[in-house]
Amino acid sequence: MQADPPRHFLWLALKVGGGVLLLLMLLVGVLLTYVTMEKRKYDRLTDTHDLKQRATKMGEGYIAERKNAALVIGITQRGRRAVLGFGRVGATNAAPPDAQTMFEVGSVSKVFTAIALARLELDGKVKLTDTVRASLPDKVALASALEPVTLLHLATHTSGLPRLPGNLDTSEANLANPYAKYDAAQLYQFLAGAKPNNPPGRVMDYSNVGFALLGHMLTLKAGQPYEELVRGALLEPLGMTNTAIRLTEEQRAILPRGHSLKGEAVPGWDFDVFAPTGAFRSNAGEMLTFIQANLADAETLVGRSLARVRQLHHTGSAGDLPLGLQREVSLQGGLEIYWHNGGTGGYASFIAFNRAQQIGVVVLSNYGDAMAGRHDVDRIGMDLVKLGSKVSLE
Repeated sequence: MQADPPRHFLWLALKVGGGVLLLLMLLVGVLLTYVTMEKRKYDRLTDTHDLKQRATKMGEGYIAERKNAALVIGITQRGRRAVLGFGRVGATNAAPPDAQTMFEVGSVSKVFTAIALARLELDGKVKLTDTVRASLPDKVALASALEPVTLLHLATHTSGLPRLPGNLDTSEANLANPYAKYDAAQLYQFLAGAKPNNPPGRVMDYSNVGFALLGHMLTLKAGQPYEELVRGALLEPLGMTNTAIRLTEEQRAILPRGHSLKGEAVPGWDFDVFAPTGAFRSNAGEMLTFIQANLADAETLVGRSLARVRQLHHTGSAGDLPLGLQREVSLQGGLEIYWHNGGTGGYASFIAFNRAQQIGVVVLSNYGDAMAGRHDVDRIGMDLVKLGSKVSLE
C-alpha cells in the first residue's frame, strides 16, 4: 500500500537534515508567492502620467533619513528628460543639487573601462581572446593559474580572481582612502602569487582587482594614461566634459562633500592602478547623455563600442555576459535591463536602462550607503526603470 504523499514527504523532510528540506520548500514557496504578487502588480500598472511625482516621493524618502544629504535622480524616457534634486549641496549651501552637481560614481567607472576595451578591439589593437600573459610585459611574473585568463574573462568578472588583492592594505588607517597608494608594482606582486577562486569562465565572481588589471593592460596596449584612453573612446565623442578623474577647481566647487551612512563627512577616494575600477566623477546630466547613447543605434565608433559592450559574449560555463555592465531580465514584464552601481566611502551611484521601452535612470548620492550594505540608491533606480516602462513622466 502506498504511503499518503503529504505525510510521506513530511517524514522525509524531517528525517533529511532535521527539517532543512521542509524549510527550504517553505522559503521557495514564499519566494514564488512574492514573485507572483510583484508580477501581478506590474501587469496591473496603467499609465498614470506621474513618474516624476513617484520619483519625487522616493527622493524625499531617501533624504528624510540622511542629514546633509544630496541626491539627484535623472530620468530619460523616449527622448524626454527630467532631473530632480533633493537635499542640499553642502552644510553651508542649502540649494538642492542639480544636473551639473558632481559626484563620485565609483564602480560605474568599470563600464567606461569596458568601453575602452571595446574601442581598442574595434581599432584592432586588442582581441577579447588575448591572454593576460600576452598583454603584460615579459618581465612581469605571473602565477600559472592566471595563464589562461583572457581580457574577456576580466571584462565579464569570470576570471576567477578574488574581489580584492591579498596585499591591499586593509588596516583601519587606510580604509578612509583604500586605493590611493596601491600602484602597478603592488599589482604585479599580487599577480606573481595569485590564487584564483575558480578556473576562468566557470562562474561570475565580481572582481575589483580583475578590472584594475584589465584597465592597466589596456593602457599598456594603447600607450595612454587611463583617463585619456576613456576620454578618447567615450567622453569626447559624447561631449561629456564634466566626467573626469582629475577635477578642475570649478568642478571641485560643485562636488558635495561625501558622507558615511552615519552622516559623518568623509574624504573622497583617490586611485592609482585601481582607477579603472572606480575613479571617475560625473553628474546626472552627463550620465543621462551616456544612457541616451546606449538607447540609440548610432553607426559611429562610440556607438559601435557601446553596442559591443552590450552584446552577450560566451564565457564558458558562466554563460553569456555583457562587458562591464550587469544585465538582468526582470520577472515583472520580462524587461531586459542593463545596469551598474557604484559605491565609495562617501558616495553611491546607480545607472540602468531598458532599450525596448527607451527608459533610463541615474541616481547619485553623497552618502556611502554601499559601504554599509545599504542599497537604497539601487532600489530607487531599479524601481524607476521598471515603472518607467509603463508610466510616463507626466
